[in-house]
Order: sequence, then C-alpha cells, then structure tokens
Amino acid sequence: MPHLRTAPLAAIIALSAGLTLTACGGDGDGSGRVATDTPGNTATGSAGTASGSPGADGGRTMAPSGGGTGGGTNAGTGTGTGTGTGPDGDRCRTSGLAFAVAPGSGAQSKGSQGAVTITLTNKGTKSCVLKGYPGVDLVGGTTKWSLTRQTSQSPATVTVRPGATTTFTIFYLPFDQGDGQEFQPKSIVITPPDETHAHTLPWTFSPVLLQDGATHPGTYVSPVGSK
Repeated sequence: MPHLRTAPLAAIIALSAGLTLTACGGDGDGSGRVATDTPGNTATGSAGTASGSPGADGGRTMAPSGGGTGGGTNAGTGTGTGTGTGPDGDRCRTSGLAFAVAPGSGAQSKGSQGAVTITLTNKGTKSCVLKGYPGVDLVGGTTKWSLTRQTSQSPATVTVRPGATTTFTIFYLPFDQGDGQEFQPKSIVITPPDETHAHTLPWTFSPVLLQDGATHPGTYVSPVGSK
C-alpha cells in the first residue's frame, strides 16, 4: 500500500490565508464585492460630461427684449408707432376714427411757431386704445416731408370711448423771407399709432420753412393725447 505524505499544518494554514486575501482584495468597493466599472459613467450619468450648455448663463445668447416705441430725433417714416392693445379695448384703427383740424389752429402771430391740432374721434361702438406717435407727412407738389417726433413728452395710453375725442399737435415753423427754403404743403397725411392705413386732411395754413434734413427741425409732431 503506497505511503501517503501529509502536508505540514503550517503550509495548510498559509494556503487558506492566501485564498482569503484574494476575495477581499483592493479591486473591491470596500464591502467585499468586486466593483463593476461602467465606461464613461460620471456623477451625472453621462459619458464623462455634465449635461447642459457651457457658460455661466447656460451658454445661451439672450435676445434683447422689447422694442421701445415713440421718441427719437430722426425723421418719421409716415407710419405710426405704438404699443398695440390696452386693458380697456383694442387699438384704434384708421377706419374707426374721424379726423379733423381743431378750430384755432395755425400761427397766432407773424414769425411765431404755429400749432395745428388734429382731433381723432372714435366712430365705433366700443372703446379703443391709442399710444404713441402718429406718422405725419406734409405733402406738396413732389415734396413729402415725414415729420420728426417730439421727444420732450412721453407717450401715454389713451382710451377713446365711443364718440369721444383725443388729439395730437403738429408744431410748425412758418416760412419767412430770407430764412431758407419755402415749402407750401397741400395736405397732411396721418397714420395713427400701430396702423398702416392713412387718412388725408388739407393743409390750409401758411408756407413752412423746409427743414427736412435738419436734426432738430422747428416742425414736428407730438404724441397722441399730449396737451
């Protein structure tokens, strides 16, 4: 019968200790389990990068808000500028307004600045709203002068009830011999704020000093509702 050799007790103890160290080695997560690595996994769960656009504001370009209306020193364009609807009604449309020159308009003395007040009356059955500057062109012969807007007054929201009237004013500098170029308007072409349709009234006043190329001419238009 063959002779069986028995391994020394010390060797058996050392082998058992080695197996135990392998199961609890440094590749684990400290809990005795072997950690499973998912490539590209980060704290956000994406492939190594945070979600969203870079930059303090999210990387988006902020579009400017609001396009303010009214004011300005450049010549008008013949179209009204305003702000749309108001709390008490829709904007006033050209077709729903009656236009007229108020009594007492014009220069009161020779050489003085004249003022032509235009009345706007609501012909409809509902209130409507105006805010801003009307577009005003003085037209005579081949000349059409789009008037500058008065900037010393800020436009206010004006609610015009049925049958009620509001106004704006055309200030003009009468022509005097030796001043410069004479301009004799024949008509006033008016476009209310926020409208593209115009209404025409006759110009029955004295000739005007033409300053259509001036930065601050003596002829200009006030906002609707101004005093």
